[in-house]
Amino acid sequence: MSKVIVPPVVVEIDGAKVYILEVTPHSWVDKKKHYIVSCLVEWNGWRSHVFQLDVTSNRELKAKLKTEIAKMKLAILSGNTHFFTKAK
Repeated sequence: MSKVIVPPVVVEIDGAKVYILEVTPHSWVDKKKHYIVSCLVEWNGWRSHVFQLDVTSNRELKAKLKTEIAKMKLAILSGNTHFFTKAK
């Protein structure tokens, strides 16, 4: 049985809120099922732009989100906030 998640969904990963806005299935030429996941991340009063991740499983999605969250935290803590907007 497959796990089905209907967006929009908000989850917390590594202290950040992740908004999963859309999940679109597609297949590559190798016929393997992939998903394009549109999401944004909110952390410490800052919000990312909407971005997409290409994943094949929930485990891969979580790993890629952890990477994106770490990059966001590093950018904000080093003062590079021009990539982000203030969360309301």
